Amino acid sequence: MDRLLRLTPGTAKRWIDGYERAGRVYDPVVRQERTDSPWVTWGEFVETRLLSEFRSSVPMIKLRPVVDWLRARVDRDYPLAYARPFLAPEGKELLVAAQAETGLVEELWTVVPSQQGVLLTPTSTRFTEATYYPDADGPAEHIIADPATPAVWLHPLRREGQPTVNSIRTETLAELVTAGEPMQFVADTYGFTLAEVQQAVAYETTRRRAA
Repeated sequence: MDRLLRLTPGTAKRWIDGYERAGRVYDPVVRQERTDSPWVTWGEFVETRLLSEFRSSVPMIKLRPVVDWLRARVDRDYPLAYARPFLAPEGKELLVAAQAETGLVEELWTVVPSQQGVLLTPTSTRFTEATYYPDADGPAEHIIADPATPAVWLHPLRREGQPTVNSIRTETLAELVTAGEPMQFVADTYGFTLAEVQQAVAYETTRRRAA
C-alpha cells in the first residue's frame, strides 16, 4: 500500500491502525480503534489516499478529531471516502464545521469558506479530481493512480485493487514491454490503445524509481 501511495514504508499502517513509539500509544486516524489486522477495506484505502496528499504537512494524528466528529454526524465508518463532504454544498458546510469545532490547524483544512462560498483547497482538489464517484453522495468507486497516467486505476474489484488498465495489471503490461514486445503489439493483443500501454509502462517506471 505504501508503494501504491508513494509513502515511506510503514506510513499507511500507522495512519490506518495506529502505532507505539517510545512507550507512547498513538491512536489510528482512519480506524476507530486499533485492530492489528493486516487487511485494509476500500474505505480505509480511500481515506489513506486523501491523507497522502498531506504527507509533507503536519502530523496526521491532528486529523483524528475531525474524522471522529464526522463519523458521529453522518453515521459512516469512513466519512472521507464519500463524495458528499467534498462535492455537495451541505457536505462542504459540514466539513467547515468539523474543522472549526475540532480546532484543526489550517494546513490540514480540506475546504475553506470564501466570498464565493465554501471552496475545496488545492489539496482536496487534487484528491477529488483523481477520485471517481458514481453519484454526489456515494462512496468512491475507483481512484486514478497518478494524474499523469489517467488510464491507470486503483479499483477494489479489479485485481485486488492493484494498478490496472482495463482490468489488466500495469505490472503485466510493463513486463511484456521490458521483455521486448513492441508497445503497439501489446496494445493490439489486449485491445488497448497505444496511449494506454504507454501510460501503464510510464506508471510502473515511476513507481519502481520511487521504491
